[in-house]
This record gives sequence, structure tokens and C-alpha cells, in this order.
Amino acid sequence: MDRWIADRLAARVSAPARDTFPPIMRALALASALLLPACAGRYPDAHDRVRELTGAAEPPAWPRDCLVANHVHTLVSDRYSHDPTAANEPRAYDPAGLRAAIALFARDGVGAIVVTDHNSPHAGFDPAVATAPLTVIPGMEWTTRRGHALQIGLRLDRPADAILPPRWRDRVVAEDFRRMVEATHSHGGLVIIAHPRVPFRTWPDDTFGADGVEIWGLDSVVIRNRQAVRWWHDRLIRGERLIAVAGTDLHPGAWLRDHRRPLNRVTAATCGADDVLAGLRSGHVLLVDDGAAPRVVLAVDGEARPGDTLPLEGRGEIDLQLRVLAGKGARVRLLGPAGELFARTVAGPDETVRLRLRVRPGEFVRAELHRRRKPLALTNPVYFR
Repeated sequence: MDRWIADRLAARVSAPARDTFPPIMRALALASALLLPACAGRYPDAHDRVRELTGAAEPPAWPRDCLVANHVHTLVSDRYSHDPTAANEPRAYDPAGLRAAIALFARDGVGAIVVTDHNSPHAGFDPAVATAPLTVIPGMEWTTRRGHALQIGLRLDRPADAILPPRWRDRVVAEDFRRMVEATHSHGGLVIIAHPRVPFRTWPDDTFGADGVEIWGLDSVVIRNRQAVRWWHDRLIRGERLIAVAGTDLHPGAWLRDHRRPLNRVTAATCGADDVLAGLRSGHVLLVDDGAAPRVVLAVDGEARPGDTLPLEGRGEIDLQLRVLAGKGARVRLLGPAGELFARTVAGPDETVRLRLRVRPGEFVRAELHRRRKPLALTNPVYFR
């Protein structure tokens, strides 16, 4: 197993470097992936900022949503993504892989998928998109040796209009990231930083104006989900507003062929592309393990939901409701800049707690649901000003 992980890490390095990848580097790569900081999932105790309210109240309703699979590939093609030329265009995407992904997610009850091949938007122009039994949102994974980003909902007239990174062997600098974000926005797209803490493709400390970050990906020590969540949380504390999303990183036909989770429940009137993209932009997203996973409803002052900003208007306290559906036995917790505000093991199939929280402008609150160390659901933040 250890050799398999190290080999996978080495496989993500360019071929000339891989040929001379010494055993000591394999060991360091494995250690980097396995030795996660003990504090990645722990936060300071801030329970003194919250008190539980008693008395019956109407539980918050579950909003209408669409189940969305983000970060879906049609193939693994390093040959194209490292050298996106006309000569390699037949390897830009795989029509059979696209159809397989569409069929698999449709069978799972997913309402929309975001297709993001490496440095290739070609799949979005495939005729299968128009006849698919679910919504296919076009995108691309901007792929460099210094980090990846998902460009979601790009408006392009043809594949040749893709916003490509520097050549694979060229050095990637801060200006390249900024140009990519600006160009993606000019084409109507969202920029989501992909798996920010993965070894050898670790995203820089700066977010360069990106809209969000993929904090929950496939189950792998290489992806380092717990570190990604903490990286995001620390930037929220700094005052950045980054939409949190989940990504499957499905590659049909490759070693990840069966990984169709985690998913996103995006608040949307329909699963049409415009409605889903609007929900994503607003941060109205609940990250879930799969389509049958428990749900968490976080409502502040009876109406503000994750992704919203609530004006405090001089108040130092707010009331919130935390509802967990189908989460009996799991542990729910509330988090903010001060740390863990509240935590409890869910006792029933549909449980709501009412809390009063001391807050200040510029703070936020978000919720997580876990069963032991396994995440089941994570909300985006409600912000206060």
C-alpha cells in the first residue's frame, strides 16, 4: 500500500523527473502525505460564546436544491494536458468517458455534473451534452505543476478559446494565476481552487481572487481533505470569502473510475445550468458525502442561510437554529473564528437545536457533521457585518 501511494505521487511528476525519482524522495513523498498535522481537525474551545435556548420552535425548512457532482473528468491524459497542441487534440477528452460519467451520475440521481478535463474544455462541445438526462455544465481544470483550479461555467465559442496555463515545463508565477482568474471571470466563469494541499501540486498561499476552494475530494491521504478544510477556515478568519465545494475527481477508465462522491447540494429552483451556477456563486452549497448522506440546515435569525451575509446593526448576539436530518449517532458542531462554538451527538433522526451566539462584525459561523472521523456534511458560512 505504501509503495502504491508513493508510486501515485511519483506519477504526478513529469516523466524526466520520474525517471530519476530516488527512493529517498519516494519516502519523503509518502511521509508528506501521511503525517498530517494533529491539529488539522481540531479547533480551540469557544463554547462560552454560545448558550442553548429552550422551548419549542418551528424547525428551519430544507431549501429546494439540486444534487451536483463537481470536478468530473472524461479521462486521464497527461499527454494532452502537459502539451495541449493540435497534434494531441484527439487525447483532449474521451467521448466514451463522457457518456459513461453522464450515465453513472444519472443513475445515482445526480441532477447536474461539472465536467473539468485537464487543460481541455472539449467535452463541453460534445453532442452528448445536449441530449444528456442531466445538466452538463462545461468547465476545465487549469493544470500546472504548481496547483490546479476548476474553471466552471466558462462561456467559450470553441475549444481553441481555452484559458491555458504556461507550458508544462515553464515556471508558473503569481501573475499567471491572476491572469487566469481575470480571464475566467471575463468569460463568465467561476474559479475554484482544486485540492489545494495535494503534495507536488500544492496551491500557493495567495488565492489570487479565486471564488472558492474544493475542500472535500476523494478519500485519499494524497488529497489531504482535513488540511484543505483548515486552509479554507484560516482564510475565512483572515476575511476572505471563499465558497466551499466538494469534488469527485472522477476519471472514468482510470484508477479513480468508481469514485462518484462527495457531492454538493446547491440551493436552486431547478437543475438547469443557470440556476445551479447562481446557487454556486451565492455560496448556497451544502457539501455531502453522497446523495443519501444526512443533511444539515443552518438558519440565523430565522432566514439567513449559508452563503448569506447578515447585518448585525449594533447587535452583539444572534439566534440560530441547527437542524440535522437522518444524522442519528453523528456528531454535529458549529465553528467560527474563535474555534468550536458548539458540539453534540445527534440523538434522533430529525433534531433541531436553538442557540444564542455572541458575534462581532466580520465574523462567520458554519457547521460540520461527522461520524467519528468521517465527514458527512459541511455547510458554507453565514457571514456577519
